[in-house]
Order: sequence, then C-alpha cells, then structure tokens
Amino acid sequence: MRITVGTDLSPASAGALGVALALSKLSAAADPVVLVHVADRDLDEHPHGPVEKARRELEEQAGLGEAVGIAVRTQLVFGEPDEALLGVAETEHADLIIVAAASKSGKLGLGTTASRLIAKTPVPTLVVRDPEPWLAFAAGERPMRLMLGIDDSATCALSIQWVKGLRALGPQDDHAGLEIVLGAIYYPDEAADYYGLPKGTFVDSNPEVERMMARDLLRRFGDGEHGKGVRACPRKGLGRIGDHMVELAKAEHVDVIVVGTSQKTGLGRLGSVSSVIVDDAPQSVVCVPPQAHVVTQSVPIIRTALVATDLSQFSNRAVPYAFGVVEADGEVHIVHCVKDDDDHDAQDIVAQLKALVPVGAKQRVHVEIVYGDDAALGVAQCAARNGVDVICLASHGRSGWTRALVGSVADRLLRATRLPVLVLRPA
Repeated sequence: MRITVGTDLSPASAGALGVALALSKLSAAADPVVLVHVADRDLDEHPHGPVEKARRELEEQAGLGEAVGIAVRTQLVFGEPDEALLGVAETEHADLIIVAAASKSGKLGLGTTASRLIAKTPVPTLVVRDPEPWLAFAAGERPMRLMLGIDDSATCALSIQWVKGLRALGPQDDHAGLEIVLGAIYYPDEAADYYGLPKGTFVDSNPEVERMMARDLLRRFGDGEHGKGVRACPRKGLGRIGDHMVELAKAEHVDVIVVGTSQKTGLGRLGSVSSVIVDDAPQSVVCVPPQAHVVTQSVPIIRTALVATDLSQFSNRAVPYAFGVVEADGEVHIVHCVKDDDDHDAQDIVAQLKALVPVGAKQRVHVEIVYGDDAALGVAQCAARNGVDVICLASHGRSGWTRALVGSVADRLLRATRLPVLVLRPA
C-alpha cells in the first residue's frame, strides 16, 4: 500500500503519520510512506528562516518511522495545501492519502484542506480524528468498529471492496480485526414503494422494510459474510441522510466511518452525504471517490434470480437463462403479470409457470402471479421483496412508433429497479 501523509508538523499530524506507518507495516509495503508538508509560497527561504525550520521539523517527524522499521520519505512543497498534497499523491501513485482532522494551524482541519481534498482527489482519503483505534487494530490488540455507509451507487461498490481489503490486512481472529456495521438510511414512503409494501406514517419505523433492507444490505456487502463480524443496521430518516449517518455512528459506537463520495462541488456539496459526515462526525472518516482504483476483493455470487414471462413462446425462452446464472443450491422465482381487471385462471397460470422449469433443475422454484397495471413496476417490486440478485426477461425488441406507443417493459424495468437485469434479445 502506497501512502501519502499530509502534515502541518503538529502532534495531530504525527498521529496521522502513526496510522500510516501501522497500515504500511500491515500491508508489508515495499514503498516508503511519503510525508508531505506544504509551505506558504511567501515564506522566507533564508537558511535560518521559517522554511528551513519547517524542513528540520519535517525530518524530525519522519523519524517516527525508524522506531517501527518503516522508511519515511519527506517532501516539502509550496502552494495551496490541498492542490500541492494532491499533486504529490498523484506523482507517487498513492493508494491512500491520510491527513489529521484537526491541527494547531487549521491548515489541515476538516473545514479547509481535508474537505477540499476530498472534493477533488481520485485517491481514497482517511481523515484521522483519533489514531488509537487504528493503532490497536494494526497491533491486534482489539477490534476496530467500522461503519460502512451503504447505498446503490457505483462508488458504494468501491467502498465495499476497500473495506474488505482493509479487513484482509488486519488480524483474522474473533478478538481483533474489523467489526463492520452496514449503515443505511431509508425514508418510509420511498422504501415502501420500492418493496411494493403498504405505506405507513412518515414518523414511524417500518419493521418489514427494515427486515428486507437488512437482508439486502448483507447481500450488497457480499454473500458468505454472515456471522463474521458483519451486521446490517437500517435506520429511518426524516432529514439529511448525512445527519442520520452521523447519529447512527454515534449510537453504534464506531471508531471509523467509510463512505463513498460523489465529489459534488459548490452549493451541491452542502447537502452531500460525505460532506456532512466529514464535517460533523466525531470519528475518523474514510472517503472513497468514484474514480478510485480499488482492488476487487470478492465477486458477486448469484444465488437468487427472478424471471418474468408473459407466457409467449419467445418470453418463455428467458426462463432457462435464469436457471443458468443461479447456483445449483439457489432459487428461481418465475412470475407472470396480470392486470387488475383481466379475467384469468390463476391455477392454470401457475401450472403453466411450473411447466417451464427445465428438466433436472436443482434450484428451488417459486412461482407467483403479480397483479397490477404496470408490469415493469410489479416485476421490480416483486424482485425487491424476494431479495433476488438478478432479474431475467425477454424483450420483444419493438422499435419506432410501436415502441413509442406501446412502450417496452424491459426499458421501464431498467428504470424501475436497482438490480442487475439480464435481457434476452430477439434473434
């Protein structure tokens, strides 16, 4: 792991360097830790002036590496702190930037350099408020409790892999390592719509929504993690998600929060989740930007699929694909949509759906009739309720005026669901 540390030469920055040294030692990195101090362009460079004094203090702080056997290379650069630090990190091909959350000069405080850095950097950035949990984690003395903010963004997928990479570095026994809380905030009306459940009030938690969310959070983090120090914790929200995430982190007594950032700028950043957390959280914060290079630690496992069919010959061809992508010990849901006012024989439809199961299929099979005038929404909600990993269906490939007038269930489904969709196209 190549680490760049920003320092203002304060004790807080020395703590950030200590964290960098501990992580570097855990990863058995061959590259030295790069310790950067950014000086004001207008400072006097006289041999006995402030620049030379800063250079001596920088070398003294770098001496912390000798005690743990980690090489530290120093750089004293001039310019704006965030721009200069980011420039060094990019030149050094850093995997992680570490800065202190508070400092005597304020140059590396959350309201200045760190927040501006997080808004620009392509490199994951750790803002250290308390180095002790990191040092104890690296030494295997006690677990470090980490909350990972979960949503459906691509950046969240990077954050998940980053956390798994951190866990792989640390101790693997039950008495140390990482304890991971998967935190997610939901708004009751939106969550009820997503799962196709009856709406409750705006102020009351929805136990059924939270049960389904907890299941989905664990699936989002990755199958096989159950019972291994990973716990899902959905919480109802009424205001800004970032505020609720900070409250949840306090309630769960976590040592660090990891969150993806969309890197909004200007007024858009005022309400961004990562910005609120970085500004207000009392814990250390790791921000993973959307363009970060994060090594993939695990690949998705498809254990459950939903396949929708209108029972036409072509639409039925999607059913074998659902069985093809699901593991033998998984399950497949075969569904058919019926409009509310259509006459139909439910028993006959169920029999037709069961007849579509391939010969010799080992997966568990569930068949269901979905009612409603919007087939795409019905399929999306059914898939969400059942916690499937992928949706399969055939598209009739309409185009031109036919598509404009009739619409495409596949296209509408892609907009209605957050899940991966496998679409079988006509020949």
